[in-house]
Amino acid sequence: MTTLFETRREVLEAAAKVLVGPTENLELCLLAMIVGGHVLLEGFPGTAKTLLAKTLARLTDARFGRVQFTPDLLPADIVGTVIYNQMRGDFEVRPGPVFTDLLLADEVNRSPAKTQAALLEAMEERQVTLDGQSRPLGGRFTVLATQNPIELEGTFPLPEAELDRFLMKLEVEYLGPEGESRLARMVDAGFDAHAPDQRLGGPLITASSLLELRAEVSRVVLSDEVVSYITEVVQATRMAPELSVGASSRATVALVHLSKARAASLGRDYAEPDDVKELGVPVLRHRVQRRPEAEMQGIGEREVIERILARVAVPR
Repeated sequence: MTTLFETRREVLEAAAKVLVGPTENLELCLLAMIVGGHVLLEGFPGTAKTLLAKTLARLTDARFGRVQFTPDLLPADIVGTVIYNQMRGDFEVRPGPVFTDLLLADEVNRSPAKTQAALLEAMEERQVTLDGQSRPLGGRFTVLATQNPIELEGTFPLPEAELDRFLMKLEVEYLGPEGESRLARMVDAGFDAHAPDQRLGGPLITASSLLELRAEVSRVVLSDEVVSYITEVVQATRMAPELSVGASSRATVALVHLSKARAASLGRDYAEPDDVKELGVPVLRHRVQRRPEAEMQGIGEREVIERILARVAVPR
């Protein structure tokens, strides 16, 4: 049986053939899929967010679906609808694109809250209710949602309830000079970002091997010291002077699962406080709200979480 440590290395090596720059975001998205979580990717257009999602789907043998969120998109365009079939004289369900393994919700903040909320049941329960019946989406169902920074024209901020459903929020940055040069060379050599499968080859994780990886993560030991550290960090967000709203208990659950997954991906059968600390920013920053004073001072969510992590003593 291949371990998560070996699988992680193989996935990152394969992804490096199509993704330019650091592969940290892909690695975190892989861990999210393994523990059954969803990820919000934030970045300006043209920063390879869609390519990251396609790469992950290919390497994990996941059915890939994509929804382009627009201001006129309706909830039925995502989850499906019930129509009357005149030939049969009966109603039938037409499933929406949400019925897949990996769903790319592209530019999710381009649609108003009513449409964004269509994903809530799917993300939380991994099911969709149509015509009064619950229809399962499968154990591998994962949402990778992309959004442009709120400052861009024509966007709608995600409701707090939906933000909390995302396991992590990752920032996708522009490439540096070295990465930009490598991209230019790859394109000059014939690389097509719309067809990454030519470089990626076959999948490295199947549906059955994903279950084995999940079982491996579940066996990772979480000591009392690590549990105490997770608790203190989450509680500290609720008492931070810079914040009006702290992290919910979903943050605790996320830190538990991801800390164990990170430990297994690094070849350990036990989690360490450093696993929690490394995951603190992506897990917590989208679950908190700043006080007006902090916003006026230009203090962002990332900086607030980093301050909290610096204040809470790390057990040794």
